[in-house]
Amino acid sequence: MPVDDKTLPPVPDPYSRHLSEQTDLVEEVRKATYSPSPLVRVLQDPTILPTRTAEPKVDSKAHRSRSTSRHREHRSPVVAAIAIAEEERHARHLKALLRASGDRLEHEMRRAEDAIARADYAERQERDAHARARAANLELEEMHLESIRLERDARDYQLQLEEAQIEQRHLQLDLEYARREIEELREAESKAQEQVQNYQRQLQDLKLMMMERTAAVEGIVDETYDDGWQDGYEKVSCLRLPSAHSSIMPPRKFPKDLPKLPLSVFTPPNTGTQESFLPPSPNSLLPSQVIDANVVSKDPGYSQWKTQAGQALGSKIRGVILSLPGAEVEKVLKSDATDPQVICYSIPFSLENPDSAVESLVTSAKVPVSLTTIFNGDLPGAVDGLRWALKFGRPVDIDIQATLSDSLLEGFEDLIAKATADLEKVPPIVLSNILPPPHDLDLPIVKLMNHPTYLAFQSQVAALSLIPQVCVKFLPPSWDAPTPQTPFPGSPIEAADTQQIKEWKRRIKMYLAPVVEAFGSQRIIFGSSPSTSSKATSNVADWYEMARESLAELGLEQELIDAIFAGNAEKVYGK
Repeated sequence: MPVDDKTLPPVPDPYSRHLSEQTDLVEEVRKATYSPSPLVRVLQDPTILPTRTAEPKVDSKAHRSRSTSRHREHRSPVVAAIAIAEEERHARHLKALLRASGDRLEHEMRRAEDAIARADYAERQERDAHARARAANLELEEMHLESIRLERDARDYQLQLEEAQIEQRHLQLDLEYARREIEELREAESKAQEQVQNYQRQLQDLKLMMMERTAAVEGIVDETYDDGWQDGYEKVSCLRLPSAHSSIMPPRKFPKDLPKLPLSVFTPPNTGTQESFLPPSPNSLLPSQVIDANVVSKDPGYSQWKTQAGQALGSKIRGVILSLPGAEVEKVLKSDATDPQVICYSIPFSLENPDSAVESLVTSAKVPVSLTTIFNGDLPGAVDGLRWALKFGRPVDIDIQATLSDSLLEGFEDLIAKATADLEKVPPIVLSNILPPPHDLDLPIVKLMNHPTYLAFQSQVAALSLIPQVCVKFLPPSWDAPTPQTPFPGSPIEAADTQQIKEWKRRIKMYLAPVVEAFGSQRIIFGSSPSTSSKATSNVADWYEMARESLAELGLEQELIDAIFAGNAEKVYGK
């Protein structure tokens, strides 16, 4: 093909191509680098150069030959110029591509730096988010613990509220009883005021009458002085009181005998001694020793009793009468090692049907023992059971867990009489749960004094005291309420319910006084554990303080208090 007919491929605009968003600069650079340049291509194949513009055709062959020769003469310079021009365009294209690549590379580097910065920022944000999440988890755990504590506090507050409501109801009942007592006292006061007014009027009438009688006597004495005392006496004896006052003040026929008091009453105490007209303070009357005659425990070491009694009693503890379950007491009695502080072990037995194993324990025991049982009514075979227990010659404790009516009291007295008949020596019979007896704390003391139950208690105590072998245990009462806390010297209890303590002591003294009067202080024995039928709890130290103060406030002397707290128990349960 002739060279004139071949045309060079069109060269694209480099500036428009490298500015396109879809242009691959790397690929363009690669193509421009590895493809031959236009100069090399022209030198290798000159025929690719484009021909010049066609001139008017001349049909003659001579003209064709001349033009061909002239074209060949100028062919080499033209080819070189065209190749150089193409090379220049190619170079400019490469420069444009390089500039575009540099710009694109700088742009991508800036984008990479921005991406790295954003990645660092995202990592920091992630770490901050993790830290906030951990802090939120910790706060959530704290809030959970706080919610648990608040729920526990709410339950405690609810319990306190319920206790306060119960206490409020009790206080309302006490207030109602107090109002009734106040009304009764007001009625009694009004009646007393009316009686006082009547007595005042009667006294005024009597004063006027005595003044009239004195004036009449003086006038008669003046008239009859010279005639002799006989006539005056006859006239004076004729005077009589008016009928309206005859029932008020009858004449006394004989002079009134005045009571004779010893001279020691009118003699003041010696200033050099400690004597005083006032009775000793209850806090100054302390037993020298204490023997707890009723310690009920489930373990042979009675550790709970030691914990409760250690601070209050301390060195005063001399011994205990320990009551254990049947299996435990059997183990203790069969073992050689026994507690030296235990004066006596109590062995339980059935009053209606005694067990033969108890007999072997009593007979083979190497330490002092006693027998204990429960009386809850008339039982067939009770006489034989009690007689069987008394034959061993050891003390027998009877826990009375029945309300002693008149008929039941007669049956109980008959039980003791038949069981002790024909016995050469009757051992002591110790009764519990009757000092103080079961009682309703809601009953006011004012009404208790004349209540049928209290009057029956006095008669029952008087009847039981006629049996010389019967003793009484002074135990915490079965009043369906725990013993009030009584702080002793050195106690951790700073404040006590003084009103409740005084109320308990007043009631205890009401039951204690007739028992002391009937039995005397030689047949009353102190114990700290309540009856097995009691549902209330009692602390050893609290009951010791209350029992001691109640006995001291009754006016008992030191010798009698020592006997109740230690001496009587040693006589009954000792060897």
